[in-house]
Amino acid sequence: MEEWVTLKSLFDTEEKALKTANIVATTEARLASEPHGPQYEVETRIEQFGDKWQVSWRKMFVGFKSGCGGCQSCQPPAPKRTGTGTGKVIPFRKPTV
Repeated sequence: MEEWVTLKSLFDTEEKALKTANIVATTEARLASEPHGPQYEVETRIEQFGDKWQVSWRKMFVGFKSGCGGCQSCQPPAPKRTGTGTGKVIPFRKPTV
């Protein structure tokens, strides 16, 4: 188990802190886990300091995931799409803290 990591940001409401904790848990778990290798879960906690809230998290090793490596020798590959550029670009906003 790893040490607790604390975000430097403080949040005005508990709801904002909980939303941020969920985002951190999802993102860190996806970044730490490998498709066919070690798997991690992320534990989060929020603490109140005066009238502000702070988020902390840590990674926990939960095991290894095995299975097909995706070489596609057992099935034909899916056909590739050749589109006309109909995708949509979603701009990211800077978070307001």
